Amino acid sequence: MTSTVTGEKPADLTPGDHPTPRLGDWSYRILLALLLGTGIAGVTRVWWAGMGMWKDEAGIANNLLRSYTQLTAHLTYDQVAPVGWLWLEKTLLEQIGSDDRVLRVPAYLGTLTVFCLGTWIARRAIGRAGAVVVAALLVLSPMLWVYAAEVKQYAWEAGIALCLLVLAAWAHEALRWTGIQAAIRGWWRPVLWVAVTAVAVCVSFSAILVVAAITVALAGLHLLRRARADAGWLALLSAPAGVAAAYLVYRRHQYSFYPHQTDYFIGGTAPAGAGPGEFLRWFPFMWGKFVTAPMSWQLPALVLVFMLVGVVALWRRDRLWSALLVMVFLAGVGGGAVRGFPVVARPAMYLIAPAVLLVVAGLDGLVRASVALFRRRRALVATVTSLVLLTGVAAIARPGAELVPQEFAHPLGKDGLAAGLADIAPLIQPGDKVLVYYFGNAVTTWYKPLLGIDTGVYHVRVCQVDKPDAKERQLYDLIGDAKRVFYLQGQLSNVSPKDQFEISMRALGAMGTVKERHESPNDRIGPHSWALVELHQVPPVPRPTRTGDPCLEIY
Repeated sequence: MTSTVTGEKPADLTPGDHPTPRLGDWSYRILLALLLGTGIAGVTRVWWAGMGMWKDEAGIANNLLRSYTQLTAHLTYDQVAPVGWLWLEKTLLEQIGSDDRVLRVPAYLGTLTVFCLGTWIARRAIGRAGAVVVAALLVLSPMLWVYAAEVKQYAWEAGIALCLLVLAAWAHEALRWTGIQAAIRGWWRPVLWVAVTAVAVCVSFSAILVVAAITVALAGLHLLRRARADAGWLALLSAPAGVAAAYLVYRRHQYSFYPHQTDYFIGGTAPAGAGPGEFLRWFPFMWGKFVTAPMSWQLPALVLVFMLVGVVALWRRDRLWSALLVMVFLAGVGGGAVRGFPVVARPAMYLIAPAVLLVVAGLDGLVRASVALFRRRRALVATVTSLVLLTGVAAIARPGAELVPQEFAHPLGKDGLAAGLADIAPLIQPGDKVLVYYFGNAVTTWYKPLLGIDTGVYHVRVCQVDKPDAKERQLYDLIGDAKRVFYLQGQLSNVSPKDQFEISMRALGAMGTVKERHESPNDRIGPHSWALVELHQVPPVPRPTRTGDPCLEIY
């Protein structure tokens, strides 16, 4: 392999020019095949399990029923997503169908892309042993598994980020300014860069940061070798993506945001109006949150040490990958610092693979140093050092490594309301009414036509003590002529009491007899409970006092 920066063979050599141990061809291939095969099989199992959608997924799915033009405007259900990704999802919906698995294909492919391209980059940037460790850590990343099976853009965006990194590695040599005639003869190269980067910012929010990062990294490397023409040419080719990104950001700000959306992911953005002191306090807090999610790791200080060592080790081996990965991270932290894009939790999943690559690069660099000690006849020190390093990385990744096997064995859902709706659909008789806990509005709206539920479905909540009783009376009017009502409840909101189902049963029990009751608050497919109530007296007598007896009202 030849360095894309120096043109020399890299660094399978130590500073003392001693060859380092290499994995044999077959051992390397078998290990990679086992790791990636296990990861691909596991993620495929989670995706194929077809868990019912939760609130946010169903909110996106309902928006897909709008026109392509309407998807460029404000989305309902408090959802935010890249317009290009929405168009892709809508195309899948119209051309293939409404099955949950179909709408989750982009996320599924995004996770597989992270596994494969992350390993590919590691092989070229770090070496064979590094590729094996990177593959293992990526396969043991729980959030890549979970979001591979959701109608959300985060796993897709993680895959797009790695595609852009691979594009940048190619462009470093391919997009050099050698004159107008050469540019015309090789026209497809600049066209490819312009097209891919412009499309990327349309289908991925985080791609805006990544495109900026790889452009700065490549231009910076060109400037380091005083190739100003190459740097200017690359900047010019990135301008269309920059214009598209600026327009998309501007257009997004023409519409309302979810209340406190900027601070929804705690620690993901710097405090509003932060000064130098606040930024210094924010970074360690943010870093701890980032290591917890999306990385599913622990020991944030140790993670940071490995990554910093990895930056230096990669710079010595191949400046290209060091510059690209560092700039992606700086862009991500910058996005959080200016309160533009969170750098923690699921929006930051595009940073999972870069973090893994830098940590493993740090591990590789330190192990190489210990090998050098071994060759200087300090075998005990070298052995102990290597074992401590490997133990440190294992300790860092332990939380995720414990979660992934559980997800493989028993994929978990977030909301089982879809299963509850499927349970009652064949039981509904003419004249029945269906009451659904209000947090399941989006889920019910999506699955109701798919399950053939054509009776009245109303979303309810517990009566608000400090509000007029108009919504309560409206509910009585809607169900007053029904002999039976079904009540369903899935995932609870953060503000609802844990005994929401019991409270609802007491409210409905005041109007009739509970004939069936099924509770699954901790089911593997997600919380879901439902009951069938025969109504005798609507409204109840005496009327609930709100401060004593519970009641339900239309949401």
